[in-house]
Amino acid sequence: MADRIPLDGDDMTGPQPLRRQRSPWQRWPEQDHTIEGVPVAVWRRNVNDGALVAFVGDEPEGWHLSISFRDRRGGWSRYPSWDELAHARYELLPAELDFVMHLPPPDEYVAVHSTTFHLHQWPERDASQGAKR
Repeated sequence: MADRIPLDGDDMTGPQPLRRQRSPWQRWPEQDHTIEGVPVAVWRRNVNDGALVAFVGDEPEGWHLSISFRDRRGGWSRYPSWDELAHARYELLPAELDFVMHLPPPDEYVAVHSTTFHLHQWPERDASQGAKR
């Protein structure tokens, strides 16, 4: 447990996950693509039991990050941990913005993969004006 970060905050200079993340996020440019006209950058991070994949795009309503985990056999066997999610947020999205994990009404819920989490910029931009609401 030597890699645990003190929880009292005495020596902390900014947001820190509870457990330091050891492996870096790496761009996976050959997987970059466009979704509904929005360019999406794809990132990958190897972890002990498999790999995390993050899609990052600046949509008309604001930045959006999708993060999922796949085990070594390619299965969707677990959700990303809170520390993994926080690491992706602080490494891959603009630091000066706020992000939320939004749980919409059931009829609006979108789940392309069962172990994917989404972070959205908050407040959202007004897509028609490009300004924050």
